[in-house]
Amino acid sequence: MRTEARSTASGWACPGCESWSSRVHSSYLRFPADMPSGGLRVLLCLRVRRFACRVASCPRRTFVEQVPD
Repeated sequence: MRTEARSTASGWACPGCESWSSRVHSSYLRFPADMPSGGLRVLLCLRVRRFACRVASCPRRTFVEQVPD
């Protein structure tokens, strides 16, 4: 069984300078460890977004949103 998920947040705070960004640079799939569910193997496909930091002096140009747990 394959389950896909993604965040619905409108943006994310840069871990370098803590400024808010809603400018999406790109996205990609993460595949956390397989999890059994009701005796079936479940493949979780998590789409995460890479945001662009808008602060010119910030050492991070891009950063990935962190999905809790």
